Amino acid sequence: MNRSQSRNAWAFLAFPLAIIALFVALPSLAGIVLSFFEWSGGGSPRFIGMENYRALAASGPFAPALRNTLIFALVTVPITTGGAFLIAAALNAEWFRGRTTLRTVLFIPTIVSIVAIGFIWRWVLDPSPAGLLNHALEWFGLERSGLPDWLGHGPWGLVTIMGVSIWRSLGFAVVLYLAALGGVPRSMYDAAAVDGATSWQTLWHITWPGVRPMTFFLLITGMIGALQVFDIVLVMIGTSATGWTDVLNLYLYREFTLNRLGYSSALGVIILLLTIIITAIQWRSLGGAEAGA
Repeated sequence: MNRSQSRNAWAFLAFPLAIIALFVALPSLAGIVLSFFEWSGGGSPRFIGMENYRALAASGPFAPALRNTLIFALVTVPITTGGAFLIAAALNAEWFRGRTTLRTVLFIPTIVSIVAIGFIWRWVLDPSPAGLLNHALEWFGLERSGLPDWLGHGPWGLVTIMGVSIWRSLGFAVVLYLAALGGVPRSMYDAAAVDGATSWQTLWHITWPGVRPMTFFLLITGMIGALQVFDIVLVMIGTSATGWTDVLNLYLYREFTLNRLGYSSALGVIILLLTIIITAIQWRSLGGAEAGA
């Protein structure tokens, strides 16, 4: 690349780099610095060192919020990725009919506002007689008193949130997998058929390795997004500090609305470190497998 080409390349990169620096890098750096201060938004911040982190470790809501966030991420991402792969493999099969219709139906939740989705599911899962699901289960003869509180603060509340999240994310992953499956050479399937390979052997030894880069991408980006879960919990459950439905970002939001800016910044730093560590573990393990393939 000569000097002119290099200058043009930097000119194209300058604007997106400026946006990242202005809206991502600088706020992140400011948040890290603020986590060592006590500040309510007025007056001068007071330096308190690691006190925000000590208070965070000793606080009651932190451990349940951290546990729920990790459970949410470790359950929803593998199920979404694995389910999307199997559905995409079925849709990509020659015998499948109605591929376009089903792909559209699966993708629709992705383009619908998460707030709208949250309110619709709240109506469906409402424990009162107005709730659609409990009303239907009663129609089948089940007693209302024995039905789970789908939107409660127990483990069923977390299960409900994870189910809705998986349902919403599935279509997007299916579409990406279908694009990746288009790059797997047809000749490999023909050769497997000539050799007498079963459907399962073809799926495991040809299809799965063929879409491994897309799996890598979905697992990395899915885990980063799952660790930042917030909006679906806020809409469906609310902002209460509860045992099984509280998550780190919701805890951060509550502290921010109380003007505890240094404390909420410390929470943000914890989420950032958690995301970096889990992404690095994924990158090392999945990237190593990719290199060895």
